[in-house]
Amino acid sequence: MMRSIRAELAIYLSIAIVCIIGLLSFLSYQSTADELGELYDANLQHLAETMIGSDQIANLTTRYDTAKNNIPSKVRGEQDYLIQLQQQGKVIYQSHQRAFDVKTARVGLSTQWANQKRWQVFVAKRGVITCVVAQDFKLRQRTIREVAIHLILPQLLIVPFLILGALLVIRKTFKPLLQLSSEIDARRADQLEPLAIAQPPDELKPIIQALNRWMQRVSDAIAMQKRFTSDAAHELRTPVTALKLQISAMQHDDQAALAHSLQQAQGGVARMERLVHQLLTLAKVDPDARQQEMQSFALNPLLIKVLNDLSPLYRKKQLDIGFTRADEVAMTGLPGEIEVLLNNIIVNAIHYTPAHGVINLSLTTLTDGLRLEVEDSGPGIAPDALEKVFDRFYRAEQSEVTGSGLGLAIVKEIALKHQASVRLENKPSQSGLIVIFEYRVHSSQ
Repeated sequence: MMRSIRAELAIYLSIAIVCIIGLLSFLSYQSTADELGELYDANLQHLAETMIGSDQIANLTTRYDTAKNNIPSKVRGEQDYLIQLQQQGKVIYQSHQRAFDVKTARVGLSTQWANQKRWQVFVAKRGVITCVVAQDFKLRQRTIREVAIHLILPQLLIVPFLILGALLVIRKTFKPLLQLSSEIDARRADQLEPLAIAQPPDELKPIIQALNRWMQRVSDAIAMQKRFTSDAAHELRTPVTALKLQISAMQHDDQAALAHSLQQAQGGVARMERLVHQLLTLAKVDPDARQQEMQSFALNPLLIKVLNDLSPLYRKKQLDIGFTRADEVAMTGLPGEIEVLLNNIIVNAIHYTPAHGVINLSLTTLTDGLRLEVEDSGPGIAPDALEKVFDRFYRAEQSEVTGSGLGLAIVKEIALKHQASVRLENKPSQSGLIVIFEYRVHSSQ
């Protein structure tokens, strides 16, 4: 079911306008009816008191006796009052011929039924004279209702204009949002420049700012992917070209040279295999990749497992590798990715440590985390390259070790994903490099 904020707002505002005007009209109707009712009651009282206080009662009686046949029989309007004068219970004057018998024991205003009709009656007494002034209740209420409706009718007629005005206001209010939507729709897929809306409303500013930040992140990600693809293509082009030349040379080599060419081709294939594996690993551990569920695990067994897996590599170079400190530590994260991080750090240390060299590992518990230090006895790194080696496909110029330049880039991505840090330091007194991995426990974990 499609939902429209504009439609909902228009509906709710229209309902609110109708309810408010309806309530005001009802209150106006009640107030008008009450005031007219009080006015009619005051007229009844005034007429009764005027009649009973008049000195012309005797004349009215005489004229009543002589002109009974000419007296009207019906009350024809709310302003036509039925007046009756009684003397000691005997009717001496009545303004209409119809039979009219009401209770006069109670002085003042009352509502009574007479001859199957409801009357608003006011009774006044003076000596032996009783004056009764009555008004047809039905005619009175009809007149009150008509007057009240005529008074509230303008309020009801203004409702459509109020609703139309509300719709115009809603349309004008949503115009900047429609402009923003139109500008976004008109953009090409590769057009990621910040949105520029002249004087946007305060409510739209956070949305525009969020969209601009998002487009900047998308732009950076696309640029990084293009750079990554270009670098990966460049790195793969070299072994592929070499492999192609070697296969071409095999067609003309003798038996002895063929074995050498095959060995070189196998080396090129192995290098491409490592490069592809590292590219896949880098894509999988990217901090922007789909988040997986973190878990708590002990780091010591994982580090021992990595050392056991790499034992053929460091035994071949007869390296002395061991712990100078091994505290029992634990962390929260993805064990599989941390294993890749440890593997890349130690593999780098093995590759750059000369034969019969030394690699020392130190695992220390911190008050709010842990620190792992891997210290080798290799040549170290130039100070200006300590940060560059974490860039993808970067390799130190003086390095004689073959590689893709992705190992430390993968280490950095995994550390960022776990909100940890990794840095390199040259040994201050002798050749060698120290890789320091630090993990801190965060309050959100």
